[in-house]
Amino acid sequence: MAVMLWLGLWGLDRGTMWRDESATYQMARRTLPQIRDALGTVDAVHGLYYVLMHPLLALHPSEVTLRLPSVLAAVATTALVAALGCRLARPRVGLWAGLLYAATPVVTHYAQEGRSYALVAAGAAWATYLLVPAAGVGPRADRADGSSPGSASLTSGFAVEADWADRPARGPASVAGLAGRGAGPGPGTQVRSAVSVRGGVPRLARAASAPGPRGRVTGWRWAAYGGVVAVTALLHVFAALMLAAHALTLLISRARRPVWQGWGIAATGAVAAVVPLVVVARRQSAQLAWMRRPTPGRLWAVVEEFAGPSALVLAVNLLLITLALARPRWRSLTAVALPLICVPPVLLFALALHRPCFHERYLLFTLPGIPLLAAAGVDRLVGAVGSRWAVGVAGRQVRTVVGRQIRALAVGVVGRRVQTVAARLLPAKVRRPRAASRRRAPLGIDGLARAVAARLPAVGVGALPGAAAARLVRAVTRRRAAARVDRFAGVDGLAGVVADRRRAVVGRRPAVVAVAAGVLAVGCAFVWQFPLHQLERQPLSRQDDLAALAAAVGRLTRPGEPVLYDPPKERRIAIAYPRPLAELRDIALGTPGPASGTLYGVDVGPTELLRRLGGARSAWLIAADEPRVRPVKAAVLTGRFRLAYSLCLPGIRLEHYVRAGPAG
Repeated sequence: MAVMLWLGLWGLDRGTMWRDESATYQMARRTLPQIRDALGTVDAVHGLYYVLMHPLLALHPSEVTLRLPSVLAAVATTALVAALGCRLARPRVGLWAGLLYAATPVVTHYAQEGRSYALVAAGAAWATYLLVPAAGVGPRADRADGSSPGSASLTSGFAVEADWADRPARGPASVAGLAGRGAGPGPGTQVRSAVSVRGGVPRLARAASAPGPRGRVTGWRWAAYGGVVAVTALLHVFAALMLAAHALTLLISRARRPVWQGWGIAATGAVAAVVPLVVVARRQSAQLAWMRRPTPGRLWAVVEEFAGPSALVLAVNLLLITLALARPRWRSLTAVALPLICVPPVLLFALALHRPCFHERYLLFTLPGIPLLAAAGVDRLVGAVGSRWAVGVAGRQVRTVVGRQIRALAVGVVGRRVQTVAARLLPAKVRRPRAASRRRAPLGIDGLARAVAARLPAVGVGALPGAAAARLVRAVTRRRAAARVDRFAGVDGLAGVVADRRRAVVGRRPAVVAVAAGVLAVGCAFVWQFPLHQLERQPLSRQDDLAALAAAVGRLTRPGEPVLYDPPKERRIAIAYPRPLAELRDIALGTPGPASGTLYGVDVGPTELLRRLGGARSAWLIAADEPRVRPVKAAVLTGRFRLAYSLCLPGIRLEHYVRAGPAG
């Protein structure tokens, strides 16, 4: 959060607004009735955002105030991404995911923009975070299908991929504990789950016969989820696509019927709240006339922007995501993150083929899935490397401890039974140990078997009946096989001894090293893309620079000269920065924006415009530098004025017309 706050506040005051920010600035400064009237004709999808910004800009209208809510929303999103990583995996995954999200240049781009997209991303992340406990999605839920991310099977031996660095040492397991591992739970007792949750630490779980946590979700959680989804979709209608991603999450997680019912009711309520906005926005679809139907390359461009954008960072992120998906260690995280980054872009792309509306800013709320999967890939890689390192460093000590436990187990559990068989079958002089042998440490089952095998030839084969000798050999062999626990395919008790001893030997240092290595990797990615972050703080990072345009027009014009804006939306220059253009006459304006219920006002017709220009000897035309825009007012001026010169500025053309004949 601190990193995202610093990145958001760094260079927040660029000294200028661009065209979309100017729309926010002028709409939010109107009265609430004026905002309501304007939303009936334009920008209905941003209506709630304008209402939220209204009291802030009423207190202190400035560019910093305009962008500060987006900064705080980005901070909240970063915290929620980290919280999702902690809940779905472990704390270090959450830390890495939060840092990766904050260090992405496109995140800081929209964190420093006075539009609703950062708030939409925060709302979507909050809704996803509410979905996880409400639906029972998480490492605990993985027990139902037998998968246990982060836990190792009993046949993985010393290469146990359990959390060798994150769990505190519990001390060596006792022989009695080992001997009792195979016993079943008594009635009314809790069973320790073999599934690792939140960092791989086993928790006390209910027995299999007890009712699970799924389906027993209180109504307020679903109500909160539905409310957050509704508010987020009201901030921008395309955010409702997250419901499709959440539905796929529930499907992958094999949610039970009560969960589907709760989610369905919440989703239906959210959609019902958004339907009126969709109807109004559909009537205003002409605002997206500048968009074109997307090509498949646009989807890849979104991936590049969200996972990169530099080639090196993009390649590393994609490699980590592939690693997280190919060998998923945290299946619940994958079930949440993968649909989030795949489903909404595909659905919006399909919709844009029918009605062009595809843009990366509409999909910013899907970006948290990428750092979550990348962090899971880092954890998978660190876990594999760390396990091998732990075996190399502590393997000898672990094997010594395991050997001692096995010998103690063999002598205590099995050795006495073999000795009893030998006592019944062997003569006294064979089974009577020498005085020196009594002072030695217990031989263990292998040593006992070797001693028996060595003593048999001394008394001769004939000393024992054939059946008795064969019985002794079989007993020794059987007990040796029962007591010999393979170090690489041990029982659960041996695996616990190995894990405990490895934690005692390795300690907490590798955990700190692993976390620091991940943080360092994110820092290296930030340094590598630092020029891109610097560029985001420059006025050129946006489509236009209204402050520079207003200053340039103010220097070239003289007070009292008429100016025309073609089309009327170019009037945003004078609305955002009125001081340089305050002395010019907006001769084509019929009704201002607040009074007409529009963004930029309503212009007069050609006849009235010519009448107003009757006594003017010159006029300035600020036209959009767009090939698709027809210069209507330029055609009106051409009849009685001639073009003196034209100046191309970023995003506009500034043209000076002088009268061809005498005025009047």
